[in-house]
Formats: sequence, structure tokens, C-alpha cells
Amino acid sequence: MSPRDFSLDTLFRTNARRLAHREVSIDGPQRLTWHDLDQRVEKLARWLLNRGVMPGDRVALLLTDGSPFITILLACGRIGAIAVLLNWRLAPTEIGWISGNAEPSITFANPRFEHLLEESQPGEIVLVDEQHDPKGAFEEIVTKDQTGGSFSEFEPDHPLYMMYTSGTTGRPKGCLQASSAVATSALGMCTRRGWTHIERLFSVNPLFHVVGMQQVAAMIACGGTIVFAGRDDDSAAMLNLLHREQCTSTSAFPQILLPWREMESQSNRPLPLTNYTGGAGPGFDQLYQFVEQDWDCRVVGGYGQTEICGFATAIDYPEMCKHPRSIGWPMPHVEFCILDPEGNELPAGVEGEICMRGPHVMLGYWRNDEATEAALGHGWLRSGDLGMMDEHSLLYLLGRSKELIKTGGENVYPAEVDAVFATMSEVADAGCCGVPDKQWGEAVKAFVVLNPGMKLSREEITKRFKTQIAGYKRPRYIEFVDELPRDMLGKLQRLELSQRPVTQDQAA
Repeated sequence: MSPRDFSLDTLFRTNARRLAHREVSIDGPQRLTWHDLDQRVEKLARWLLNRGVMPGDRVALLLTDGSPFITILLACGRIGAIAVLLNWRLAPTEIGWISGNAEPSITFANPRFEHLLEESQPGEIVLVDEQHDPKGAFEEIVTKDQTGGSFSEFEPDHPLYMMYTSGTTGRPKGCLQASSAVATSALGMCTRRGWTHIERLFSVNPLFHVVGMQQVAAMIACGGTIVFAGRDDDSAAMLNLLHREQCTSTSAFPQILLPWREMESQSNRPLPLTNYTGGAGPGFDQLYQFVEQDWDCRVVGGYGQTEICGFATAIDYPEMCKHPRSIGWPMPHVEFCILDPEGNELPAGVEGEICMRGPHVMLGYWRNDEATEAALGHGWLRSGDLGMMDEHSLLYLLGRSKELIKTGGENVYPAEVDAVFATMSEVADAGCCGVPDKQWGEAVKAFVVLNPGMKLSREEITKRFKTQIAGYKRPRYIEFVDELPRDMLGKLQRLELSQRPVTQDQAA
């Protein structure tokens, strides 16, 4: 069968039959078997149909990670609705724009995030209690018998979810993924890592991000168990949970692993992890060496994007050491090439734009034909990243797209930050860039030119940003300057800004 012949729901139902009484989800005090989860998905799917949700309608999720999240996602897949995965780190104005673009019929939200919907058009709101209160609205829906609502069969390439990516113009784009793309990506992950039904994933990465979603989808594909880490910021509590549940795999960000490293060095208990998934390329050497050698845990790095369902390459740590700057070989069913600006394929060893194609690739950007054509118009997904491929099909990342800032696993486009400065009457000019940061990989640094006679402190700038934009997008450093470097056409020279020194007195 072709990879496009499978939907995520097909994989889920198969495992629900063969692994009915094994655990699939551990979310705080709630432990669900495959049969339990399948029953909840079935009841929620019927409830959605009875509420008038039709194939192609959008259902928004503004939730922390946990069993309700995957229940809603799978129920959407069963009735042909499209799950809209909202980032609860965004500001109300940002969520409001996304909600207006997606136009959900129903929004499932944790009570703590309800205030984020005050500028949105969320449709009907269903509150989801994080402690699984049996009297809560969501628990009543998924435990009460639901009558009516007949299911239709959908093609595997029917849309399953949308994730909104940061936009170069300041507006996010809804990346629309087919169920078959999610399933194929998940199966490829299982194949490359050798995962089976005995795998126990410690799920740390948020499910509104493609890395977290790809990992969880892989557990649905292989029949493994998902242990949700929750939102506890206590590193010791997270590590104790990992030990208690004997988790074998994770893709925790470096800022989570580093405290674990210190705690494990003072412990005699063996770490159960056998597989760690992370990014590939420069900057990870010391951390990966520690994980692989001191923890005796296999490290597999990779490169990917939201538009291709997550990691699209894979490379084991020993190969990373042999091939510096390499980001790995293509995952199953993914094809890569290097193109020049005109769309011509370049030979091995020649630098160009990294491009991909295969069943993992997105259907397009929601209601944005222009952006879809720009990304997919040549028959390849254009990544915007520079790289090259050697004669053995090994890929090398030579540089991120010129303006993208990667901070703690989040993407930030400078245009989003610059737009906030444009609303400040005291500011004559402003621009930002990414600067190295030990904890988050990169941090946002802003350069600000004030209007004559105006005063504006770093504290006041930070205060204004808090109401306009997500926390991870706010400048961590602010430098006041007389002018910004621009070329003869007026274009800001961000590369030059990124090369200027960062000092603690610039901290915001």
C-alpha cells in the first residue's frame, strides 16, 4: 500500500483493537487504555456531529497537553473536521486574528486560557478541566452515551489539523496537514527509531508544535504509551515522573535536559531513557555527547519544519560527529533536493535552498493562495534555508533563513516584533535580530532609535510588549542607538545588527 493510503484514525483504530487493554495515555491521575480512549473519541465524535459540526468545519483547541487534546484531535479526524491547534503562549490579539482566519465552530479551552479568547470569534466554547473533574463539561461529553450522528468514510488525504506558523509579514499562516501526511510522518519516525508498542514517550513538547505532535502521532502509530509531563515547571518533579513511569523516549528541549543532567549526576538510579530525539547541526555537540555517553541513551538528530509534519531527516550522534554541520539523511518517503532561486536543481556540493517533497508535505496555507504558491509552486516545498547535499544524499544546513529567530523551539519573525515598536510614538525607528542565548538557543534583541526629545525606558517597552505579543517574542535585550544600518534602498541590515556585542546592561 502507498503511504497515502493510511489516515491517523486508521492507525489508531487498528491499535485500539489489537492493544485494547494496554495503556495509551497517562495524564496526571488519569490512565487510559486504548479501548478507553477509543470510546471517548467515539462519543466526542458523535457529540460534535450532533452539534452540527460538518466535514471541513474547524474545531479549535486552546489546551495544555494531555488526553483531552488527543481525544479531540482524533474525534475531528473521525468526522472530517479540521482541528485548529492554538498556541496558548500568544497574546489575545494574536489568537483573535487566528480565530478570525480559521472561523472555528467550537473552541475547546482550559479555564486558565479563556481570557485569551476575549478578542476572538471562537464559536461555542467548551471548557476542559485539567484535573479531569468528572462533573466538568468535557468529561460529561466523553463519558456519556451519545446517540445519533452517523460516520462517513474520508479519504486519507482529508485535512486533519492546522498549525499556525509565524509570518514574515507579521501575520501567521495556517499550515494545513492531511491525515495521511501525519500518519506517514509518524510511521517514518517509528521505522527510523525502531519504536514498537513497548515504547513509553515522555511527552514534553507542546502539541500545538509540530515536534510534539509528531512524537505523539508516532506513539499512536506504533501502539506505544504517552506519558504527559504536564505543565509543572519543577524539573525534579518532571524527572521523578519520568522515572516512575519508566519512560524510554523523549524529545525534551535542552533547557529541560540541563537541570536533569545536574540532578542525575547526584543520583544512583539508572535513567530509563533509551532514545532521545533532538535537532541536528552545530551547537548540540556537548549536550548530545553527555546524553549518549553518560546516560547510555541513543541520540537521533534531525531537521524539519511545520510544513512537512516535523522531522524530515535523521542522523545518529556518531554520524553527527563524523559529519559536522550535517542534518542527516531523508526520512522514509521524503525526497530532498537543492534548488537555485530559479528553481533549477543543483548538483552535489553546491549551496542552494533546501527543498522537500513527498506525502509528508502540507496541503497548503489556509486561505492564502499566494503564500501556498510561493512555497509549493515549483513542485517542491521550499524551506527558505540554505544548505547543500553531498554525493551520499547527506544534507548540510549552512544557515537558517536570513531573518528567522529560533528561541526555545519557537519561531519568531522580526517583522512581528518591529510591528509593535511601530505603535510607539516615542520610537523613530526600530529593528530586531536573534542573538546567542545559552538557555534558549537564541534570544530577541531590539535596537531602538528614539524621536528627538523623547524618553522611553526598557521597563516601559517590556510593559507595552506584554499586552501585544507572546512572551517568547519579546526582546530580551534592548539597545538604544542613534541610527540603524540600512542599505541604499532603505533595507535594514539585520546581519550587521546580529554581529554587535550583547551586554548585560542591555537586558530588558
